[in-house]
Amino acid sequence: MALTLGCLLVSGGVQARDMADTFNLKELQAAYALSCPAQTDMRLKNIPPPHFEGRPQAFANPDNGLVIYSPYFTAQQRKLAEKLFASVPPYALPIAYRGGAVYVFTRRSLVEAVPGLAVEDSWFEDYGLYMAVEKRLYMPFERGVNIRQLSDGTYTARYYVPSQREPFRIVNHETGHLIDALLGVYSLDSANDEGESRLSNRADFQQALRHDFGALLKRNMSTAQTQRLGYYLPSKYEGMTLGGMQKSEQRVRREIFAELWAETQGYDSNKLSDAYPRTFQVVKKIMIFLKNQHERAPHNCG
Repeated sequence: MALTLGCLLVSGGVQARDMADTFNLKELQAAYALSCPAQTDMRLKNIPPPHFEGRPQAFANPDNGLVIYSPYFTAQQRKLAEKLFASVPPYALPIAYRGGAVYVFTRRSLVEAVPGLAVEDSWFEDYGLYMAVEKRLYMPFERGVNIRQLSDGTYTARYYVPSQREPFRIVNHETGHLIDALLGVYSLDSANDEGESRLSNRADFQQALRHDFGALLKRNMSTAQTQRLGYYLPSKYEGMTLGGMQKSEQRVRREIFAELWAETQGYDSNKLSDAYPRTFQVVKKIMIFLKNQHERAPHNCG
């Protein structure tokens, strides 16, 4: 049964009407109401072609599945990759499925699945990435060491070492980027000046973030606090220095949304909600709204 506007969300007594009124609920519910074959057809229409030339056959995904595991994984790595995918909340997966997204778990950096990125040495690192232009979420298990440039201008790694990052937090952070984009399509007030629809462009998200930025300015943070928040902090806000790494306001909004999404799933090692409490509540309400849609959907496929 699809969610009606008068329903109440169970967490915190938040009325579904408040959040639902900010989405194209009719279109969203219509997508959930499609039969599984029809949802698959929707998925196929939304899968973009490769953005980079030379996609390896091992990552071509001819069956258009939701997840790809590197054929080069050890048995132990494959088992962990499956656990990582299982950590993604089930209510996020229908949005990913219908939206044409793919989770790609690689062994040796992103370059293993996207050789076109070998034109820069930084892509041999082990960070996760949601590549919106491909609608693919990449999770590498190893990073390259001793990167060197070849005669054709591309780079290669002499060898690889295991990643020391937090994979469960990262895969859910990158899922936050995916949700930001693919659920943002259904949000009524989420378009930026370039026409991109993202949840991190929503008025409620931006209003909460402005309040939290203002509180951080008044806090007169120490250097250690600024460094801890660096990746999730703008360099300046309203002409005043905050000291963060992000130069673009839109970029910092996206990163904060993604990390707070991971925190709603319990992956809170960065404790970002301490710095952005109001913004966290907005992300949590969006998460609850999506979960409610999933629980009341007549069909969940994928």
